[in-house]
Amino acid sequence: MNHPSWSRRRLLGALGAIPLAAACSPQTSRTAGDTLRIGIPVGPSNLNPLDSGSEVTRWIAEPVMETLYDYDENVRPVPLLAAKDPAISPDGLAWTIPLKPGVTFHNGDPFTAEHVVASLAHVAAFASGSEWVVYFLGYYAGARAIDAHTVEIKLNRPYGLLRSHLTNLPITHKSYAERKDAMMGTGPYRLDKVTAGLGYAMSAHPGYHGPKPAYPRLNFQIIPDGSTRVVNLRAGSVDVATELPVAALPLLNGQPQVAVHRMDAPIDLLTYVKAGDPPFDNQNFRLAVAHAVDRQAVNAKVFGGAATLGQGPIGPGERGYDPGLQIFPATPDLAKVRELLKEVKDPSFTLTISAGQTMEDIAQVLLQGWQRVGVTVKLEVLQGGPWAQRWIAGKYQMIMNRFSSGFTSGDANYLTLSPALSTSVLACGYHNKDVDAAIERIWATDDQTERDRLLQEVNAQITKDAVMFPPVYPKMIVGQRSSVSPLDPARMRISRLGTAHLRPRGATG
Repeated sequence: MNHPSWSRRRLLGALGAIPLAAACSPQTSRTAGDTLRIGIPVGPSNLNPLDSGSEVTRWIAEPVMETLYDYDENVRPVPLLAAKDPAISPDGLAWTIPLKPGVTFHNGDPFTAEHVVASLAHVAAFASGSEWVVYFLGYYAGARAIDAHTVEIKLNRPYGLLRSHLTNLPITHKSYAERKDAMMGTGPYRLDKVTAGLGYAMSAHPGYHGPKPAYPRLNFQIIPDGSTRVVNLRAGSVDVATELPVAALPLLNGQPQVAVHRMDAPIDLLTYVKAGDPPFDNQNFRLAVAHAVDRQAVNAKVFGGAATLGQGPIGPGERGYDPGLQIFPATPDLAKVRELLKEVKDPSFTLTISAGQTMEDIAQVLLQGWQRVGVTVKLEVLQGGPWAQRWIAGKYQMIMNRFSSGFTSGDANYLTLSPALSTSVLACGYHNKDVDAAIERIWATDDQTERDRLLQEVNAQITKDAVMFPPVYPKMIVGQRSSVSPLDPARMRISRLGTAHLRPRGATG
């Protein structure tokens, strides 16, 4: 869908036609200095962030539930609930972590090692249904409380990337590990009220172990329509608004009281094929499909030119990104594609995507490009649960979804690369012994320089073999009012909002 330019008449019409969502959201009677109001597109059906790594859940959980480690301004892990860095045994199989004393949960219970053990047990159990399980399978052997403030984690083999996961995995109260309807953490805010379909009301935790938050209350308002979020931000009925649509950003032109942040972040369009099964076991067919992707059209029509054109699985917000990697053209090379398809008897396949307007818009652009070269594609659109089941079961030909890896691995791209590892639970049938060895080393090493080099090498090989080829790398687009202190660029680079750290402009602390 093309987005025409915004005239003054269209701008005024949009402002008059789009209703403000704040009128029906919880706690909207609070004053701006009393409550920080965040506009989000949707609320999760499952509130437990131990089950999900998506921003839908994690933006809400971020002020409520803390992690063992946090990120500093250089996106390096620093202790938060942990008292100091882990002590790692010489063989790399035992990690001993001392915990910060004097921390309490929102219900007054002391934070102890048993809660860390319960959180780890939940995400590592295949039966829990947690998205985190793929990060622990084959590596995690268990955890135990040595004493009230010391945890020992045992591994089956060295796993240097565990430090990244410990910087992203929320720690919950043990009695909340299995719950889907509530959150209990140690963070600066506690969750007071959930209003189905409308939002989430929070208040400052009086017993918080760190600096007192500047805002007594946080109010997350669910505003499904992107243009409405933009209008609410312009009108001042929300202070921060997420996932702003590029097409509606002209509504904010000439508004000095609003800042728009466009950040490279670990936001992936998971796009890969079942390389072990027909028709994608034919490398020429894979290359033809990848070369026929109209990357420029996806960027222009779906993202308003605000994305980066794609190549391989690793994007500009992630470790291992190589801006010089250029395997596929911006627009389809029709002659090359037809040459690659010469020996292909049945150029057809099914594309399975998750339901949602953005994903469906991307798919329509892709289908048009493939149709131009004689490739017939059936589009299969599934809701989140059925899509995930099909994905994990490996029952697809080509699959696509949007995923923010920043909430699980930070800027280290784990889940996106896993299908290329032939022994992974998510394996897509691709077999390359050098890639297997490199990915195994990427997870094992704690040498970041070595990991970055190997990530670049793996990314290049997977791209050349046309196994993973996202059309674009989207940016994180967030707007905020000037009455609020600026969002932290370091946190936005890993998809965080950092709402608990914000304060009224001019406030100290």
